[in-house]
Amino acid sequence: MSTDQSPQKEDRPTPRSRRRQLAVVSVAAAVLVAGGGGAYWASTASSDNADGSDSAAPAGSPPKLALDGTAASAHDDEGIAPGEPMGPRGYRADGELPGGPDSAAVRRTGHEVHKDQVTKLAEALEIKGGVEADDGRWRAGGKQQGKGPRLTVDRGEDGGAWTYQNGDTVPLDADASPEADPAPDGKPLSPKEAEEAVKPALRALGLQDAGLKAGSPVGGTRTVTASPKVDGLPTHGWDSTFVVDDDGAVTRAQGSWNTTRKGETYPVMSATATLDQLNKASQSRGGHGAGAGKKDEPTAVGDATFGLSLERSHGEPLLVPAWIYEVKRPGGGDMEVTHPALDPKYLKPAKTSSGHQPSQPGKDPSKPGKDEGEGDLGTGAGKGSAQAVESYSADGRTLKLRFWGGVCDTYKATADESASSVKVKIDAKPKKKDRVCVKIAKRQTAEVELDKKLGDRKVVDARDGEKLPRK
Repeated sequence: MSTDQSPQKEDRPTPRSRRRQLAVVSVAAAVLVAGGGGAYWASTASSDNADGSDSAAPAGSPPKLALDGTAASAHDDEGIAPGEPMGPRGYRADGELPGGPDSAAVRRTGHEVHKDQVTKLAEALEIKGGVEADDGRWRAGGKQQGKGPRLTVDRGEDGGAWTYQNGDTVPLDADASPEADPAPDGKPLSPKEAEEAVKPALRALGLQDAGLKAGSPVGGTRTVTASPKVDGLPTHGWDSTFVVDDDGAVTRAQGSWNTTRKGETYPVMSATATLDQLNKASQSRGGHGAGAGKKDEPTAVGDATFGLSLERSHGEPLLVPAWIYEVKRPGGGDMEVTHPALDPKYLKPAKTSSGHQPSQPGKDPSKPGKDEGEGDLGTGAGKGSAQAVESYSADGRTLKLRFWGGVCDTYKATADESASSVKVKIDAKPKKKDRVCVKIAKRQTAEVELDKKLGDRKVVDARDGEKLPRK
């Protein structure tokens, strides 16, 4: 079920001096969940010119879309038709792939979450004690020290993301990712039973029509992933994930209300042309595709579905028209691979690119990862990468920076001060090296202490010198 906040309904297509640092001090709700389907995120395109200036969009066209970690792709190599060999290829279609629509709109996420919505979800998760507003969020439960369930929901115009923990089974200060759950003894529920256990929460979220998939059990728990449709299109990464124990209780959950707003409409490419761009992206990284075998042995693509893939633009989540490919891994276990379907001339790299990589640093992406249903092969920002800062607030000498970051990384904020400005930066490092991690991003905050009060100095992102909004 999709809630459309755009004023008109579009046609539905068919088939980002001195330094002091403090650790991250709070984590809000999860919004990007690609677990449960063995998905592999491949959204980086290649380009001869990093700014994409080699391919200008026609006059009167929509503005170029900045995607974090994505460079605008060059035109197809001269004399090479779509689908023809371009050297080593990571993916090759088994048969003919669909053409898809001529154009499609991006969808912007987030909405004002009201107290009654949170109350319904809290009741579905059996949380007692009411809902309270707290620092830009709604909170329910968690009042007992380390005990009882707790629900946190982002509110405000960019709200909608939520996270749930049950402190009776999982410590409330534990890692927030589903794979951090303990694996208690006991017999896990069947896939059907686990799916039934999450339906009350799905109804409260307006996701009763979402596609459900129960993953492989871990000890006595089983993860259920709900993948909604948005304006009739399937989504990739726009999931809500629930961990269910052997008694049918939800021990952890995270996701977002399925509410989006229509953005710009862009021309889109066929599944075959998009697959060529995906192969170019793989080549630019020196790889040959996830799950590929030997160097010259491509991975088979069985089919493709046109839908929406969750990406980021200047650090903000965005649903982008994309092709979702069914990939057959040589080692067994099918998986999904996605790539934006927008014509490369309408793409440009984001200055605040978040630096996401499609595979774990130090891990060969050609080797199978988790079993189907256990999570994504994506990771956080990786060692030494900097996060795009979204906004800031100031209290005396303390700056609180807001940003989106993965759950498998730790973050620290630094500041370079001058008489007229403060340059801030957030660096990310993985909590554990060589660890395959579900790809979940959370709106997070980090604090940095200044030498003196901010005053009338401006705060800028050290990555690109852009002035940050104060909230």
